[in-house]
Formats: sequence, structure tokens, C-alpha cells
Amino acid sequence: MALKKIFMKRGFLNYLIFSGILLTNIISAHKSIALTQENIDIPKVISYRSSSCGCCKKWINHLKDNELEVVDNIIDDASVIKNKYQIPNNLRSCHSAQIANYTIEGHVPIESINKLFREKPNINGIAVPEMPLGSPGMEMHSHESHSHDYNYYKVVSFSKTGKIKLFDNISL
Repeated sequence: MALKKIFMKRGFLNYLIFSGILLTNIISAHKSIALTQENIDIPKVISYRSSSCGCCKKWINHLKDNELEVVDNIIDDASVIKNKYQIPNNLRSCHSAQIANYTIEGHVPIESINKLFREKPNINGIAVPEMPLGSPGMEMHSHESHSHDYNYYKVVSFSKTGKIKLFDNISL
């Protein structure tokens, strides 16, 4: 009889351990945070763009190709979003995104987004001024018609007060 109780207790303990492991795996699988190729936790990207912009869609694909989850919002008036997230006028581009508490403006590459979430600085967001050839969504083609030959471009950070600083240099 004592032997039967020991086997029952052991079976019950094994059941509890198995259930705990199973529950942990289920919870982990339902997280809405993506792990990038660098294993950095980056929350879902909420993107805003106009329907007519092809480079915006390419930038979104760049994020998806790097294992980020993106919600693609097509909007009529981008200035509403840019005003809401306090993006300085001289940094405004064709698309904007919100990732957690950070604003991403323009053709920001995954490397800079990874750096943002690795360092977690106290800023409003990061931006790529203008639309440099070679940035995600603005990939260079073998056309001779381009008047710019970019070897690198800059990613800047901005605060809610509009202070702009160099955040990252990207070499092509």
C-alpha cells in the first residue's frame, strides 16, 4: 500500500512538472514581441503610409524580412500622424511608424532599429532625413539616371522638443 502511494505521488509530481512546462511554452508562443535576427525584443510596428507610395511598402517588407511584425495602416493625410508624434518638419518623410514609445520616420534600416532597442535612449524617435538611395525601400538599381552616388547616410534621433542629434551612420 505504501508503495502505491509513492507511485501516485511521483506520477502527480510528473504531471505538475509537465503541465508547468507546457503552460510556459504556450504563453511564450503567444507573445506579440518579435525577436529580430539579433535576438532583440522589438514590439509590433504600427506603420502609416499613403496608398500610392511604393517605397513605403518596400520599407515595410524590409522590416518583415527581418522578422518584425508590422501593422500596415494606409492613411489619407500623413501630416496628422506626423503632428501627433511630434516629428520635426525637416525630418518628415513619406511614412512613419510607431514601435512602443518610439517614432520611426522614413527609411530607417533594421540595424538602427536594433540599436534603438538595444540602447533604449530617452528620445522621441529616429529618422532618416530625405530619401537616400540605398536605404531600405530606396535600393539602388543599375540606372545611370540617378544623380546621387551615396556611400553612406545618416540616421538621426529627435526629442519631443525638436532637438536633433546623430544616432547612427549607415555604410552601403
